[in-house]
Parts: sequence; structure tokens; C-alpha cells
Amino acid sequence: MCLKLVPKSYGLTGAVGVFALNVVIGALAGGVFLLMRVVRIVVDTVRIISGKEVI
Repeated sequence: MCLKLVPKSYGLTGAVGVFALNVVIGALAGGVFLLMRVVRIVVDTVRIISGKEVI
């Protein structure tokens, strides 16, 4: 994930803070995507084992 918040009119600490915010938001979005994929894999596996057709 890449969020482009460009720090303007900030010092070094403000720029580092904006960069950290970019990382945190990207990690949260990536974590949600990963969780959705894991749930989908588990559901598909259960459907295959139970003999129901996977769409």
C-alpha cells in the first residue's frame, strides 16, 4: 500500500510523523486485505471438503 501524504511546511519531526502515518495507514489497509483473503481461503476450503461447488 502506498499513501502519498507529502509533508509541507514541517520540520524534520513533522516529516517523520507524516511518514509514520503513511506506514500505519498502509499497514492497516494491508492487514484488512490479508484478513479478507484468509477468510475467503478458509471458506473455499470448507466448501471443497463439504462437496459444495466453489463459485
